[in-house]
Amino acid sequence: MKKIRNCIVCAALLAMVLSLAACGGKKNDKEEIEKTEAASEQEISSEDGGEEADGETEENDVEEINNPSEETGMPSEEGDILYVYSWNDQFEDKLQYFREKYPQYADRIEYVNLDEDSGAYNIDLETLLQGKYEETEKYPSIIALDNSSVLDYVQSDYTLPMSELGISEEDTKNMYPYTLDYVTYEDEVKALTWQATPGVVCYRTDIAELVFGSGKPEVVQEAIADWDSFLATAERMKEFGYKMVSGPDDIKYAFYDAKEEPWVTDEHLNIDESVYRYLTVAKRLKDEEYTGETTIESEEWFANVDKDVFCYFGNPQFFYWTLNPEAHAGDYNICEGPAPYHWGGTYLTVGRECPDKSLAALFLKTICCDTEVMEKIEEDTFDFVNNKEAVAHLIAADIGISEICGDFNPLPTFDAVAGKVDVSKSTIYDAKFNGYVDNVLPQFLEGDAEDKREAVERVKDQVSDAYNYIKID
Repeated sequence: MKKIRNCIVCAALLAMVLSLAACGGKKNDKEEIEKTEAASEQEISSEDGGEEADGETEENDVEEINNPSEETGMPSEEGDILYVYSWNDQFEDKLQYFREKYPQYADRIEYVNLDEDSGAYNIDLETLLQGKYEETEKYPSIIALDNSSVLDYVQSDYTLPMSELGISEEDTKNMYPYTLDYVTYEDEVKALTWQATPGVVCYRTDIAELVFGSGKPEVVQEAIADWDSFLATAERMKEFGYKMVSGPDDIKYAFYDAKEEPWVTDEHLNIDESVYRYLTVAKRLKDEEYTGETTIESEEWFANVDKDVFCYFGNPQFFYWTLNPEAHAGDYNICEGPAPYHWGGTYLTVGRECPDKSLAALFLKTICCDTEVMEKIEEDTFDFVNNKEAVAHLIAADIGISEICGDFNPLPTFDAVAGKVDVSKSTIYDAKFNGYVDNVLPQFLEGDAEDKREAVERVKDQVSDAYNYIKID
């Protein structure tokens, strides 16, 4: 290594001398030659010196590995392994896209599946991230985080901002704005995602044709364009013997993204009007028997996909993977619904002690920003990608069509909704406080809470029990 570095130094100095000789006078040339020769001797001396010089050499060698090559702008092919952490095996398949594009780095990326639920995963991650890289076996350099927990890491010093990795607005320009707004903290983007998860209404075209005379998205959209229209259509569905939705809580994500105030401002609890509206609409759905009275993502909820339920609120993953194309080929379609919203998503962050920021940046740029890679992910997996340019290419090529919706391509609808999602009022409290509303909803629907005000008071009680520093009116 020392001999190689000496050669590089000498070559660089010779190039400087030749450059100076080409554009300067003789006196200056001589002075510059003397300076560069002295610098060369000093550099060689430090390379071959004692223990202190050896220590400096080791640091320089590490920097060469951990920083992009000045000649290629790419990370070194040699160096420490970057461990990619996740709570299950779902993200592991995405690594193939990086390895296929950059096989020279295949051995420097390793997947770690903790195979845990989100609670245990977050506890173990935090423990690992508290340590120093040198002291932590398999330090989490790249971390997959669920939409519900990513803000806890974004708003901490455990993770690095994208700017420190060299990832700029130019790299993320094709992303849907909400996916960046959601993970921006103190004007720094601190996570990226390869997928967008816009929420739409997935409806049965066969039922729509019977009730409305047409199963076309524009016809159904007009019938559920707002919540008043949605409830009026629910009454029509009941008259025809169908349930509007599977359960009263099917609509919750559309209301959670409709907040006009964040849950907490200056350590003061805000009960947004959207909470009251959600309770009102859910209660109406329950009392008027417009639902199958299931709970979202329960066994009964999934089973109703094949029964008498007109529509589900779902994201692209739900549309492509949960609906049953074999049983309902051509019988499902989507429209935007009463309000734009998102449901779920997985984000990638970088641990602050990551030993090779350059390689981590290349990985994130490839998986989350590379348009060609995004197109391939969509084609291979139907994972709606977070890249507007890639989506436009896919739409133009008629890619995205599923047996579920016949010859209709759902991508333009996903694209339209993803551009409208507003998460500007999101906070680190959202997952827990939305969960408190989930807790009181069954009590309210069954009459255990006398009215909406009492239901909201029970939400406040849960906040008070868990957060004694939050002021509650």
